Amino acid sequence: MEDIIKKYQKHITSLLGIGCNYFDIRLRQFSEPENIFCGRCPNKCDYKNTHLYGCYEAVRWDNKYIYYCPSGFIFIAVPIYEEDNVLGAGIVSGPILMGAIEDFQETYGLPFFETGKVNDLAEIISAIFVPKIKAVVREEYNSEFLNSIYKELEVVQSNKNYPIELEKELQTSISEHDGSKSKELLNKLLGQIFFHSDGDLKIIKARVLELIVMLSRAAIDGGASIEQIFALNNNYIEEVERFETLEKLSIWLTGIINRFVSYVFEFGDIKHTDMIYKITAYIKDNYMKKITLREISDYVYLSKSYVSKIFKEEMGISLSEYINKIRIDKSKALLLDRSLSIADVANLVGFEDQSYYTKIFRQVVGLSPGKYKEKHGKI
Repeated sequence: MEDIIKKYQKHITSLLGIGCNYFDIRLRQFSEPENIFCGRCPNKCDYKNTHLYGCYEAVRWDNKYIYYCPSGFIFIAVPIYEEDNVLGAGIVSGPILMGAIEDFQETYGLPFFETGKVNDLAEIISAIFVPKIKAVVREEYNSEFLNSIYKELEVVQSNKNYPIELEKELQTSISEHDGSKSKELLNKLLGQIFFHSDGDLKIIKARVLELIVMLSRAAIDGGASIEQIFALNNNYIEEVERFETLEKLSIWLTGIINRFVSYVFEFGDIKHTDMIYKITAYIKDNYMKKITLREISDYVYLSKSYVSKIFKEEMGISLSEYINKIRIDKSKALLLDRSLSIADVANLVGFEDQSYYTKIFRQVVGLSPGKYKEKHGKI
C-alpha cells in the first residue's frame, strides 16, 4: 500500500507542483509532517482537524471532496478504506489557489488553478487512489476497541435490566460536547447491548440502528447540521445488514460514532469556514448573473435558513449585502471605461435596474456612479 501511495504522490507533485500526502485518520497526522505546507503556513490554524473534516466529507461526496482551509487555500481529500468500508486514512492534495488571483494578499508560490481544473484534479486523484488501495485492518486498534467492549460485558453480567438511563446520559454528554465521556459511555452502552441481546446478531443490529438514531438526535441537539447528519445516515441501514460477525459490526460502529462526535465537537468552525469560502467564491464567479438564496444553498448542500444565519454570523453582513458589495467593487473598474454607460455597467455586474444600482452604489461608496466616473475613480 505504501509503495502505491508514494509512487502516485511523487507523480502528482512532480507534474502539478502540489502536495499529495497520506493522512492517518486515527492518529490525525500526516505520514511526512515535515513536508506539509500547513506546518509552515504563517496563518496558524488547527489544520489537522481541517483535513480530518475533508476526509470525512470525501466519504459523503462520492470519494472526493474539495474544501477550503481557514487561510482560503483549496485542498482535495479522497478516502482510503480499510476492511468493511471503515475509513482509515485519506490522501490530501494541496494547497491550491483558486479564484481571482487579486483576492490573495500573498500567494506563497502556490499553484493557481481554475475552478474546472480543480474539479478535474479531484476526479483524477479519486480514480487513482480509491480503487488501487486496499488497506489492512490494524489488528492492534481493533483488539483494543473490542477489549474495551468485552470489559464492559464483564461489568454488566450481574445486571439483568437494560439501563435506559445510560442512553439518556450518552445523549446529554454529546449535546454538552463532552467527547471523552461520550466515548466512555458508548463502550458501556455497547457492552449492555451485546449482553442483553444474548449474542443474537439480528437483535444487536436492530439495537445498533436505534442507537444511531439516538446519536443523530443528540448530535443535532449539540449543534451539528441536520443536513450533514441525515447525509451520514443515508446508507447505514444497508451497511448494518451486511455484517455477518459481531466483531466487524463493532469496528464499523466505532467509526460511525467517531464521525458523529467529530461533527459535534470538532468541525463546527471548520464547517462554517469551508461553507463561507465556498459561498463567497460562488458569488465572485457569478456576480454578473442573478443569484438567489436557493442557488447558493443548493451549491453548499445546506438549507436556506441555515446558510443565511451562519453567513450573517460569520461575515457580519447579510448575503444580499455581500452580493451587492462585490457587484459594486467590480463595477468601479468598469466605470472608468469611457465606452460604457452607467446602464451598461449596472447590467454587466448583475443589476437589472440602473436606479437601484445607483442607490446601492451611493450607499456603499458614498457618491453616485456618475460622480465616481467624473472623478476617474478618485474619491
